[in-house]
Amino acid sequence: MVTSCFTVMAQTTMDKTLETACDCINKKNSEDVVDYDSYLALVIECASPVILKNQEELKDELNITTRDEMAAIEEIGGKVGERLVLECPKFMELTLKVLGEDEEMMDMALDEYSDTEAENDEMTEAGTVVTINKAFPCQITLKNQEGETLNFIWTDPIDIDDQFVSNPDNLKGRKVNIVYFYGELYDAQSGEYVSRKILTELTLQ
Repeated sequence: MVTSCFTVMAQTTMDKTLETACDCINKKNSEDVVDYDSYLALVIECASPVILKNQEELKDELNITTRDEMAAIEEIGGKVGERLVLECPKFMELTLKVLGEDEEMMDMALDEYSDTEAENDEMTEAGTVVTINKAFPCQITLKNQEGETLNFIWTDPIDIDDQFVSNPDNLKGRKVNIVYFYGELYDAQSGEYVSRKILTELTLQ
């Protein structure tokens, strides 16, 4: 079953923005998207309203400091688009459909898609731990070096000092390096499987 890759647990504004845009895209008829103009119209219809609605919160989360409102919206839109391609399967499908004749863009999209969908393909991130949600499954929220706020699920044993296992709140404010992969979790509230960043390693900087 193809679903969007978001869950309601401790969502950031970016998560909520992506979920709203992806839900809108999922409701659209893929056959109506036949060229770049119709693709762009879909993006404007599904992503622009929620970006404008959440503009100030997204600026804070993404660490966008420009005072030029149009430049800020353009930067937010670019980051939302990048994440939608990675985390909204139908949007990836439509992107490949429309950009399929552009070999450079096609290769880039396929590389990104393959990196994200490979369940055991590990990726890295670095930043400062902002919050810890200790409700199962434990979730660590990190602000990375670009100022973006990212969530990671901690369920499997990792090689870390016992003080952080017994009281993960001790990680708050710490600069860390994280290794993770995208894995599927069952979300009983939505009755669907969702893709989440699963923590495999955490080291203090």
